[in-house]
This record gives sequence, structure tokens and C-alpha cells, in this order.
Amino acid sequence: MALLPAKIKQSLQQKNLFKSGQTIIVGVSGGMDSVALIHLLHELQHDLGILLHIAHYNHNLRKDSKKDQVFVEELAARLNLPCSVGQWKKTNQTRRGSIEELARINRFAYFVGLSKTLKTDIIALAHTKDDLAETVLMRLLRGTGLQGLRGILPSRKMYQCQFIRPLLDVNKKDIEKYLKHKHIDFRADPSNADTVFFRNDIRQRLLPHLEKNYNPKIKETLTNLSNQISTDYNYIYDQAAKRFEKLAVTNKSRRTVAFSLKWLNREHPSIQRMLLRLAIEQLKGNTNQITLKHMQEIENLLDCRPSQSVVNLPSGVEVKKTAEFLTLYRRKACQM
Repeated sequence: MALLPAKIKQSLQQKNLFKSGQTIIVGVSGGMDSVALIHLLHELQHDLGILLHIAHYNHNLRKDSKKDQVFVEELAARLNLPCSVGQWKKTNQTRRGSIEELARINRFAYFVGLSKTLKTDIIALAHTKDDLAETVLMRLLRGTGLQGLRGILPSRKMYQCQFIRPLLDVNKKDIEKYLKHKHIDFRADPSNADTVFFRNDIRQRLLPHLEKNYNPKIKETLTNLSNQISTDYNYIYDQAAKRFEKLAVTNKSRRTVAFSLKWLNREHPSIQRMLLRLAIEQLKGNTNQITLKHMQEIENLLDCRPSQSVVNLPSGVEVKKTAEFLTLYRRKACQM
């Protein structure tokens, strides 16, 4: 598996995911993928001109969580790399949503906080080509649009950090071969086999069924779909961003975004919808929780509802139609 490091090196250089001399925080859980990632980056560290810092987040969700933490700390010592560990102490906050989702949110918050401490904005995560295929299929089954069908992105700006995924072009089988060839140990998470979780059910049952009975290259098909859609989505996004600069009227505090109805209604529906998403993203920092139903409500507001009508969106964002403007704002912000 000597070819895998070369493949990762070429991919990282082609995608320009970071600059020489930067410190990269590497999320390491102790599982197969993240252990492979840190070993590969460590092997390429001098060629790429990067510094590495291992970050482990102990969710305290399993009895073996402490063993995972100790494993990662010992791995960091063997590789002579700095290691930071965060821990989640579950409180009443678990009542507000699923434990898994809250654990993910807390893990991301820890990584972002660590990036500020270390004065770096690059965080590497160990998602693979298999993870991408699973994500696309999950979103197809649940329902999504172009944005969702992009799946997992090789690089994404979130919370003022750049999250990169160097293994996104690599199959898990190749990772297994690499670890076996190098005699590298990793920790197995027994929860990955529990089909109560939707992703595990997709991985353990649906994808093998599709491979056996419908398309032996279904994972390749799904990742190709993701790549093609990403290209189309990026073009629409870029075109809409240019129109946004010309059409959007934003107040100084950036808590209100308004569009002239005259000009907004002249845009193609695809660009129009992207303009609205850009406005929402500017107001609340992201478009999380914004569904197709929300977009359809705004479009209905534009086409059918009278002046002074309002649509309520998640995170306190409201959309108001007047005689001349469509205005998006956070509650208590000034309105046009």
C-alpha cells in the first residue's frame, strides 16, 4: 500500500486545502479511518511542510470511551505529536435533542475552540469515499435538493474554520489494507454495527443489498453523482453570489436583507432560490434547518400572498413582503 500516501499527497496538493507551514488539527477518535489519517499525514508531514496537532474528543457515551482516549494519547506519544483532549460531561442539555447530534455539536465546538487557542483554522477529519456514498444515499431517501446531494465536501468553511477531508477519495478497503500492511492497530467502535442508527442500517444492509442485486458499483455511482452535482451547485452559487452583490440591500448591522420585488421576480427560479438562501445564511450564519417546505413558503409569499404577509423561519428569521420589497430579518431587527 505504498501508493496510498502518494495518492493522498497528490490529492492534497491538487485541491490546495492548506499552505506549507500551517498547523493542522487532526480529529482522531481512535477508529480505523482517523488512525489511518493521522499516520498518513505524519508520513507526509515533511513533504507537505505542515505541523500536526492531534485532537481527541471523549464523548463519554460508552464504557470504553476512556480506553479510546488513552489509546489516542499513546498514539500521539509514539508519533511524537502534540495532543489535546476534550471531554463532554452530559447535562440536562441532552433533553433538547438526540445524544448523538448533541455529541457531534460539542465535538465541533471543541475543535473550533482548540483552533483559536492554537491560532490555526485548518481541521482535518477522516471521512472516506464510503462515508460520502452513504451520506448521498441517506439524503436521497430522506429527501433533499442539490445542496444536500453534494454529500460531504472535501473542504468546507464552518465557524470561521476550514474543515478538510483528505481521505474523501479513498475507499475503506484501501484504508484497511494500508493499516494491515503497516501493522497499525486501531480501536473498534461496537456501536458502528448497531442498525438502530440510520447510517449503520444503510451501511450494513441497504448498500450491500444494492451492490448484490442492482449495481455492484453503487458506491462509485453515488460518489460520481455527488461530484457532478457539486460542480453544478457551485456554478449556480457563484452566479447567485454575483447577483446578490447587485440586488441585496443590507443594513449596517447586517441583520436585514431586502430585495426589490421588481428585480427579484425577474430572476430564474433557481437563482432566486439561491439568493434567498444566501440572505438566510448572512442573517443566521448558515442554512441549517431550512427545508424545501420553507423555501416553498417563501415562494408562495412572493407569488400569492398580499403585502405585509410574513413567513417565519428557524432561528428567529422572518420574511416579510411589502408593496416593493421582500425583506428577510432577524426578529427585533429594523425592517424595510
